[in-house]
Amino acid sequence: MVNYTFILHINNIEDEYSYAINLDKSQEDNPDLFFTKSEREKLRNWFQEQSLYKINDDNLNKIIETWIKDIEEGFRDSSITMALPLLISQMKEAGNQEIPHPIYPDLSGIEPISGMLPPLNFN
Repeated sequence: MVNYTFILHINNIEDEYSYAINLDKSQEDNPDLFFTKSEREKLRNWFQEQSLYKINDDNLNKIIETWIKDIEEGFRDSSITMALPLLISQMKEAGNQEIPHPIYPDLSGIEPISGMLPPLNFN
């Protein structure tokens, strides 16, 4: 089995995210057979969990096409740089919109120590 690595670079980000697979001889000769629907989703989920960027179907297809082409040409390492949206931008949650009940402080134990007003000096 031979180890192949794909590295995803995201525009304007220094980090890189890698994913490795092991292919046997028959898969090396025909890498299309390796990338089944479940393997594609596994790859998408891995990159999304690691990078926190959204990978849609078009981006996933571009990643896999690049990787397949590089495997067919004999490259063990492949990479691509893409502009991807953050996963958080897809959030539709409005959050808790209830106004919390006010908590009033208990002032019953507070007393002045030396009278109500400080001593006044009118010189």
